[in-house]
This record gives sequence, structure tokens and C-alpha cells, in this order.
Amino acid sequence: MAKVLSKEEWKKRKKLYAYLKLVAAAMLALLIVLILLIGLIKVVRNLFSKGDLTSSASPTMKQELDITELFLTPNGYTRPQNTLKEVKGIVIHYVAKSGSSAVENRNYYEGLKSNSTSKTAESCHFIIDLDGGIVQCIPLNEVACASGTRNEDTIAITFCHPQIDGEPTAQTYESLLKLTTYLCAEYGLTKDAVIRHSDLGDQSCPKYFAEQEGKWAAFLAELDTALGKVAKEKK
Repeated sequence: MAKVLSKEEWKKRKKLYAYLKLVAAAMLALLIVLILLIGLIKVVRNLFSKGDLTSSASPTMKQELDITELFLTPNGYTRPQNTLKEVKGIVIHYVAKSGSSAVENRNYYEGLKSNSTSKTAESCHFIIDLDGGIVQCIPLNEVACASGTRNEDTIAITFCHPQIDGEPTAQTYESLLKLTTYLCAEYGLTKDAVIRHSDLGDQSCPKYFAEQEGKWAAFLAELDTALGKVAKEKK
């Protein structure tokens, strides 16, 4: 026979049930807050971790890259500070003036911010010098004004060259290969995501690779080999 609860016992049991419901609701609310907090942390990390080369690829690769940060002053023409939300490719360019240095080209971009007449929007993320040194002009979480319709989802690399034919020096070529390898590994890209500026239009840029398909194919083959080595090091 079931026990008949007294009025006082019913009140105690109701209070217990109410307490348990309150505890359950509080725990559920705490769980939701934790989930939202973890999501927010991931978003913030993804937003700011690409501002510079905080490697997830290889510390050794990063050490081998001789990068000097000379970020352009924020402005509407060369550094509009639009967020680079995703990276689907790397676009290779070359500088217009043969024999010019990375710093000279960076300063050219910097000077465009006050050129209200031409209103030229031109810049890139990296410029590789004749000696292989690398100047970074734009943080990796921002869009560079380099590749037209692909500005919103690519990183732009420009390299210097000593002669009008646009052929890079051995040091420049080596740095181009290392930097491209690093960025591909960092963003999970393959060699197929690396394109020339000329692949986006009728410009012969970079001239050396645009006009000599064999040289470009050889570069991509070396890149593929380098990425294969990086993948093996991760295992």
C-alpha cells in the first residue's frame, strides 16, 4: 500500500523538486555560456592569428624567412584595412621597375595614399628583394590591392628583378619558393592554389613566369615537392 504523504512532507518534496529544477537550469545555462565562449575564442583567434606569420606549418620554415614588417599607413588607396576573411590562393606578381628594391616599391605604395589625382589603389602583402629579403606591407588579416577580383580571398606576393626580362635573382627565387611554401602550408593550400597575376587577365605579370610556361611549371613542381616534405614533417 502506497504511503500517504502529509501536507508538510508534500511541501518539502515540492521545494526539493523546485530546487533540482533550478540547479538543472543553472547548469544548462552555464553549459551554453561555455559553448558560446569557446566559439568566441575560436573566432577571435582566427581573426587575429593571421596578422603575422604565427606558424602552424613549421617553426624552422618561419626562421628561414627574412621578413621585415613595414606596414603601410592605413588609407583608402593602398591599405583600406578591409578584412581578409579567407585565403583560397596565392597570387604571384613582379614589380614594374627593374632594379628597384623592396623598400623602394613599398615606399611607392605608401606615397599613393596622398595621390588624390590618380587615386591609384595598388599594394601587396609581401615584396621580395633582390637579395632575398622580404618586406611585408600588409598584415595577413587584411586585403591587399593587388589582384583585382581575387583581392578578397588571396595573398599577394611581389618580387623584384634586376633586368627588364623580369627574371628573379637566385636569392629572390629561393625566398619566393620558401615564402609560397610557408603560406600554402599555413593555409592548407596546394600548388594548384598558386597562380600568376596574368592568370587573372591579360597582363604579362610576372613577366618571366608569364612568358615562359616552362619556368612557371618548374616553380610549381618545386613548390609541390617542398609541400610534400612539409607534410611528411608533420606526421
